[in-house]
Amino acid sequence: MNQARLAAIVQSSDDAILSKTLDGIITSWNKGAERLYGYTEAEALGKHVSLLSPPELPNDIPMIMSKLRSGDQVQHHETTRIRKDGTRIEISVSVSPVHDLAGNLIGASTIARDITARKVAEETLRKTEKLAATGRLAASIAHEINNPLEAVTNLLYLLRKNPSLDEKGRKHLSFAEQELERVAHISKQTLGFYRQVSSPSRIDVARTLESALSVYTHKLEGRNIRAETKWESGTEIQALAGEIRQVFSNLIANSIDAMPRGGTLTLKVSKSHDWGNGNRRGVRVVIADTGSGIAPAQQSKLFEPFFTTKRDVGTGLGLWVSKSIVQKHEGFIQVRSSVRPGKSGTVFSVFLPESKPASVAA
Repeated sequence: MNQARLAAIVQSSDDAILSKTLDGIITSWNKGAERLYGYTEAEALGKHVSLLSPPELPNDIPMIMSKLRSGDQVQHHETTRIRKDGTRIEISVSVSPVHDLAGNLIGASTIARDITARKVAEETLRKTEKLAATGRLAASIAHEINNPLEAVTNLLYLLRKNPSLDEKGRKHLSFAEQELERVAHISKQTLGFYRQVSSPSRIDVARTLESALSVYTHKLEGRNIRAETKWESGTEIQALAGEIRQVFSNLIANSIDAMPRGGTLTLKVSKSHDWGNGNRRGVRVVIADTGSGIAPAQQSKLFEPFFTTKRDVGTGLGLWVSKSIVQKHEGFIQVRSSVRPGKSGTVFSVFLPESKPASVAA
C-alpha cells in the first residue's frame, strides 16, 4: 500500500489517530482526532501530548511512554482525556511503537476511541442496581418497623388513659406520640414509594405542604428556626398525594439540617405557569432557608443518587427521589444557593402542572 493511500485511510478514520515523538511531541493528527479532542491539526502539531491529559492524571501519559520505551504495546487502555473546550471524555486508547528503517524506536502511534456513552451507561446500570437493592432493603426495614410501631402506639394509648398521669407527663406523652407518628409516616412513605400502589387524586398543594411542615414543628422549635409561610388559594392539582408530600418532607428536612444554629425557613405556594412552556398552568412551591448554603461545585451533583453534603448523616437519596417524583409528575425542580457570608442560604423551587400527567395516570 503506497503512502498516499495509507494517509488517506488514516485521515478518513472515525477513530482519533495521532503520532508523537518519544518526547511526546505531536507529529500527525487526523480528522478523527479533531472531532474527538476539538483541536485542529494546525493547533495540535508541535504541541506536547500532555495538553490532552487532565490535571488529575499527571502520570497517565508518562506511564504509557515508559511502556513504549520498554518495547511494550498499550492495548485498550481506558482513561480520561480533556477536550479543547475543557470537557472531559472517556476514551479507549491503543498505543504502538514506531520504528525507523534501521529498527530504532522513534515514536508512537496512538488510536483513541470515545467510550463516554458506554461508561455513562455502565455507571447508570451500576447505580440502578444499587438503588434497586437499596429500595428492597428500605422496604424490608420499613415493614419490620411497622409491627413494633403499632405496639408502642397502643402502649402510649393505654398510658394516656392512666388517671395518675400529671400535666407534665401528658405533655411529654404528646411529644412522644407526635414523634412516633412522624416515624410511622416515614415508614409508610418508604413502603409506598417502593411499591408504587397509590393512585392520583385532586390535592391542594398548599395544604399538602402545610401538612408536611407540621411534622417538623418540634424540630423547628428545638433549633430556633422561624417558619414563614405564604399560601395562595386555588392551588389544586392532580397528583399522587403521598409522593408529593414526600418531596416536600425531603426539602423541608434538608433546609432544617442546613440551619443547626437557627434561622428562617420560608415556604410559598402560588399559581404559576410552566417555566419552559408558558401554555401549561400549575403551581409553584418555594422552600428557602438561611443556612450555610451549598458550594457551586456541589450544586450540579445535588440530584445525583448517593451524593450528599451531610457526610455521615445523609443517604444521598432524598433529593434524587424528590427529583424523580417531580419529573414523574412532568414538573421541574430547581435550586439556587449562596455561600456568601451574611447572605448565605438555599432556595428550592418546584413547578407541578395542574392537569393529570399521563405518567401517573395508571
